[in-house]
Amino acid sequence: MIRGILTLARLDLLSWRRNPLAVTSALIPPITMTLLLLVLSLAVIQQPVALVVKGHGEQTEKMQGIVQSDTDAYINYDFTKNLKPIDAKSAEQKLNNQQVAAIITIPADFDKKVIESKGQVNLTLNNVDIDFSDDIRRSVDRSVAVFDAPSLALEEENAVDPLKNKDQQKAYQNNPYLIHIEESDIRETDVEWLSYQIIPALVLLVLSVGLIGTALLCARDIECKTARYLVVSPQQSWALVTGRLLGGFLASIIVLIPAILLCTLTGTIHPPISHWPALAAILAATALCAAGLGAILGSILKGSRNIAMASSVIATYMYFLGGGFTTISFLPQWLRNLSSFIPMRYAIDGMRQAMFYSTLDGVAKDLTILCLTAVFAIILGSYTIRRSWSN
Repeated sequence: MIRGILTLARLDLLSWRRNPLAVTSALIPPITMTLLLLVLSLAVIQQPVALVVKGHGEQTEKMQGIVQSDTDAYINYDFTKNLKPIDAKSAEQKLNNQQVAAIITIPADFDKKVIESKGQVNLTLNNVDIDFSDDIRRSVDRSVAVFDAPSLALEEENAVDPLKNKDQQKAYQNNPYLIHIEESDIRETDVEWLSYQIIPALVLLVLSVGLIGTALLCARDIECKTARYLVVSPQQSWALVTGRLLGGFLASIIVLIPAILLCTLTGTIHPPISHWPALAAILAATALCAAGLGAILGSILKGSRNIAMASSVIATYMYFLGGGFTTISFLPQWLRNLSSFIPMRYAIDGMRQAMFYSTLDGVAKDLTILCLTAVFAIILGSYTIRRSWSN
């Protein structure tokens, strides 16, 4: 019986590999979404700017150093983090050619104006897009605030502790705002945007392959009339159904493993070693859930094209409603209520908790919901498969 289950699963994997429609339909959504995330990671985090320094002096160098050290906000026109000053003419040319989004200029009389409390930094902005325009405005505001009030520096090495030494005491006393902020972060470093967003892409990969692969294989049995031979085979029906679901599950895992290895080798994901079992359990439950949903879809719909299109749409909507682009907890209540019925939300939340936090708080709940959804989907999928075979 076990050999029969494994044989059917192996045949399904071979059929899935030889079906270009299934492979293409399953891989296009996660690959496209990953490429979109890579592009967005270059567009929404750092903005290319040109830095023009016209004067010399202690205050000018201080302002220049603040801008150059903020590599989280500013990036050079050649997309390197080493923001080197250039002359005004070259900066204007790069702005006109849309090589940079803005020009930050420290005027020649900056030191003199600072002494008179009239110092200013000039910002020439290509405000064609309110998104990156506001990002640059906030970044420049932050740089100026750090200059005026050193205690507002976000980085620990730049923060001023008025109790450390006389120089810092003087800097603190010269702070016109007289505000000292002590920041306490819940992790050592900020999670990079791409690392945070790659988690939903991995979930989408598992969901897409398991859903589309299983659905198309189930539909093929009906279209090619092979379901009749399965019904009269000596194997029990539940064993055949198990083999079919196992094939979809294994297809997801086979595609997922190299993706995980690639993300690990490139440093995109680096969870604590003790959290890997939890991650493996979440991904396995997601793959089982996808196989069950694929069985339901493939047994109900007719036509490979319709199934491929419906599977892609369902996988994509589950990706977005499950928190593919943001944290669901930060969204309005009505969206949170809607998302609570999407099983992929619990896969994404559980993986983010295991990836980026020191504890596994809430992972047990997420995994339980995923497993219950997988069991329900497999039971219902098994029923629809047997029913389609008998028709």
